Amino acid sequence: MRRAVFLDRDGTLNRAALPGEYVRAAYEVELLAGAASAVALLARAGYLCVVVSNQRGVALGSMTEEDLHAVDTRLRDLVAAGGAELNATYYCTHGLDDGCDCRKPSPGLILRATRELYIELEASWMVGDSATDAEAGARAGCRTLRVRPVDGALLAAAQTILADDQRKAA
Repeated sequence: MRRAVFLDRDGTLNRAALPGEYVRAAYEVELLAGAASAVALLARAGYLCVVVSNQRGVALGSMTEEDLHAVDTRLRDLVAAGGAELNATYYCTHGLDDGCDCRKPSPGLILRATRELYIELEASWMVGDSATDAEAGARAGCRTLRVRPVDGALLAAAQTILADDQRKAA
């Protein structure tokens, strides 16, 4: 079994769109400062870095699955340019009333990644900028950190996770 850090996308890895809007196109993706460094730091410590993100814009028709794929590819490219790698991405493209089990705060995306990637939840973390991210992580059974959607927040979260590892090893 492996451990992971589950990462929300918008507001955690990259700048979020304005409220009610969506990051719809690859050219709109802008990494938050320190995000790629945080992913690299976590990977060096043995964590898989897995994106779990609600993307309701697809259900609303604000973007297509192809647009989502292009955004994901751009995100991965920017993270790679910073010397890091995202191990997997999982998206919920359902609407609010679709009754799915994958839309955060439901833990479905995390649980699916756990099964597919052989992840030990008790040794893993969920990091995101919203209460729904924290609730999804808690409901899945991993530890959670809530960050502000600002530059450097993910890097600080990564340092907190690694400090917790050191404390437990001592």
